[in-house]
Amino acid sequence: MLLRLLEFIYAGAVSRRRARCLAQAWHPDGDVKVLSVGNLTMGGTGKTPAVQWLARRLSEQGRIVIVARGYGGSLSEKGAIAGDGKSTFHSSAEVGDEALLHARALPGIPVVIGKDRVATVKTAIENFAPQFIILDDAFQYWSLARDFNLVLLDASRPFDNGHTLPLGKLRELPQALERADAILLTRCAKATAPLLERTRREVASYCDAPVFLSDHQPIDLRREDDGTQFALEYLKGHKVLSLSAIADNQSWNKSLKRLGCEVVKTLSRRDHHQWKEAEITYAAQRAKAAGATMAITTEKDAVKMKAEWRQPLPLFSLRIELSVENEHGLWRELLTSLNHTV
Repeated sequence: MLLRLLEFIYAGAVSRRRARCLAQAWHPDGDVKVLSVGNLTMGGTGKTPAVQWLARRLSEQGRIVIVARGYGGSLSEKGAIAGDGKSTFHSSAEVGDEALLHARALPGIPVVIGKDRVATVKTAIENFAPQFIILDDAFQYWSLARDFNLVLLDASRPFDNGHTLPLGKLRELPQALERADAILLTRCAKATAPLLERTRREVASYCDAPVFLSDHQPIDLRREDDGTQFALEYLKGHKVLSLSAIADNQSWNKSLKRLGCEVVKTLSRRDHHQWKEAEITYAAQRAKAAGATMAITTEKDAVKMKAEWRQPLPLFSLRIELSVENEHGLWRELLTSLNHTV
């Protein structure tokens, strides 16, 4: 009963604040286009690979800057330049793991962080004169107007249990999808055809935005001490230590097994966990005793593990990319909204 009351209070507060912010939303002057990649729920829907997919594609059209909050970073409050497209300037503890991962994975594309996204966008414009700004996780940042809203939903569970916080994981009710310009269903490989169709109908009941399907595909391995890349087949037959601190650690471990390795030990932490050398060393020692020959982690976690750490096992990260079905259709939708030629 108390949680239902708190949910009612939360939903009311969100509604009032959203209306106030949208009425006063700021948009940069000139020809700068602002795009947002976001979702409705707390937790992971695959925003990081989606932002990178969009940034790589959009960089063919002009200069890009990624703007992120820098969640968990000590510099989020005052803002900072995480990378200028050539170099990175801060640790993940300072700018957040997603921002540092973007800066490492996207050469040539600056990344700027700050809790105040309006101020952060102004910083990005002053320093890099972009033609396009991509907002990472900003669907609920209503004070900043944008030209395109891409909203990600988990194909199997698009609205969690249908409740907002604290009864569920929804940040906003599904009616908020009226602000979306396109919907991208993620992790579609896990959903059956009937479930995908049901999700499509459910989404269509809330908005007219076109719906696209996607999945996250592992592409290769990166050895973290020297940056060497290996084909996925390298994993087959290896006994490994799995290290992860993401929204869905269970799915991560299942994906490793599908790639043909044997996970002899796992060390899982909550999303955005800041890794310590001692905890990884201890886990690696135990895994090595069980026959492990390597440790493997996510790209997002790898940026939080310092290169100078000396570990009993070599550390690898698994690189992931977004794969979009009917990619041309989504791209046409986006460029049409931005008044660009397809």
